[in-house]
Amino acid sequence: MTVTRTAGGILLVLAITGCGADAAPKPEPIEREPFELDGPWLYLGPSDGPHTLTVGPTSMVYADVDGTWSSTWTLKTYDNDIHHFQVAFDSGSGAYLPMGQMMSGAYALTGSLLTVQLANGATAPVLEGAGTCTAASGMALPECRLYIVKQ
Repeated sequence: MTVTRTAGGILLVLAITGCGADAAPKPEPIEREPFELDGPWLYLGPSDGPHTLTVGPTSMVYADVDGTWSSTWTLKTYDNDIHHFQVAFDSGSGAYLPMGQMMSGAYALTGSLLTVQLANGATAPVLEGAGTCTAASGMALPECRLYIVKQ
């Protein structure tokens, strides 16, 4: 603020930073489409023990149905159009603690059935055997899991 004395009184000149023509407009928040896997899922198989998967806006939480282990993963990115996501391990309890691990996944959603195929790192695998976790050769697909919407 600048104060200037004149013959007729005091003239106040205010300078407010950011209110001139040079001020950059604030960017509008980007509305992001919700992750289509958002919600609770129940594991169906084929090889891991019974567990639930709860997908939220920023995380995925796996929990053993008997409460012996759980793991929380931060949802880094997802793309509903190409059916990919990327997660990073955040915390866990029990026997399953993959500290510092990053996983990528490809998925297929058919009605209430979810097929997820995971891979270590940032590159999502190509999903095979949607709805079955079985390759065309009849072999089980590695890191493939089937879930159903938990009611």
